[in-house]
Amino acid sequence: MSDKRSHQSRSRSALGLLWRTLVVGLGYTVAVMIGGMITQALGVPMPSMAADVDQSQMLVLLSLSGLLFGLTMGPLSARLTVPGLQRAVLLFVVLFILNSLINVIEALFFTTAPPAELLAGLLTSAVGHAGLALLLAALFQPASVKGGLVSALRETLAQRRWVSWIGRFALAGVLYVPIYLFFGAIISPIVLPYYQQLEMGLTVPGFDVILPLELFRGLLYALTLFLLIAALRGSRRSTAFWVVLTLCVLGSWQPMLQAAWWPIPLRVTHGLEITVDSIVQGLAITLLLWTPTEDV
Repeated sequence: MSDKRSHQSRSRSALGLLWRTLVVGLGYTVAVMIGGMITQALGVPMPSMAADVDQSQMLVLLSLSGLLFGLTMGPLSARLTVPGLQRAVLLFVVLFILNSLINVIEALFFTTAPPAELLAGLLTSAVGHAGLALLLAALFQPASVKGGLVSALRETLAQRRWVSWIGRFALAGVLYVPIYLFFGAIISPIVLPYYQQLEMGLTVPGFDVILPLELFRGLLYALTLFLLIAALRGSRRSTAFWVVLTLCVLGSWQPMLQAAWWPIPLRVTHGLEITVDSIVQGLAITLLLWTPTEDV
C-alpha cells in the first residue's frame, strides 16, 4: 500500500513539474517577444546576425529555451527559502546577469557587433528574464520560508571575518582566468578558424584585454552566485550541484541552443567547453563561498 502511495506521489510530482514547465516555456516565449517589440518601439537596432535567421526556427528555439529554464530553474526556485517577491528579484538578478549581461560584456570585445545591437539583445533579455523570474517564483514555491534574503546574506557573511571574505571573493575571481584560458586553449584549434571568418562577426582581442576582462567577469560570477548560495541554505554538496547546474544552463546550454546563427560545430564545441568550465568554476566558487547553516 505504501509503495502504491509512493508511486502515486511521484506521478503527481512529475505531472506537476510537466505542466508548470510548459507554462514557464510559453510565458518565457511571450515575454521575450514582448521585449523584442519594446526594443523595436524604442528604435534600438536589432542584432543583424539574429535578424538573418528564420523566424520560425528562432521561435522554436525560444520555446525550447523556456522549457529548459522550467525544468532546471523551476526546481531551483523551489529550494530558495525566501519570500515570493524576494525570490523573484533574486531569480531575475541571477538570470539576467549570468544568462545575458555577462555574455554581452564579453561580446563587446569578442565580436564586431555594434554596441547598439548588443543593447537591443540586453533590453529584450531583461524583459524576458523579468517574466521568467515572476513565473518561476509563482509556480515553483518552497515548502516553507525561513527568512528574507537580507537576513540570509547577513547570516552567511557573519560566518567569517571581512578580510576572509575579501580574500575568498578575490580568489574566486582570479581562479576563473586560468580556468577560462585552459579550456579555451584546448578547443582553440577547432574554434579559431571560425573567428578568422569575417562574416561570422567574431574576433579575438589581445591578452591586454582578455586578462582584465575575464578577471572582472570572474568577480561578477562570484558576487552573483554568492547571492544564490546564501539563499539556498543547503549542504555543500547540494549547493555545489545547483551552482554548477545554474552555470551550465545559463552560460552554456541555453545560449548555445539559441545561437542559431552559429554553425553547429562551433555551438557544440563552445557548449562542451563552457559546460566543463562551469563545472570546475562552480565547484571552486562553492568551495570558497559556501558556509554551513543551522539547518545543515
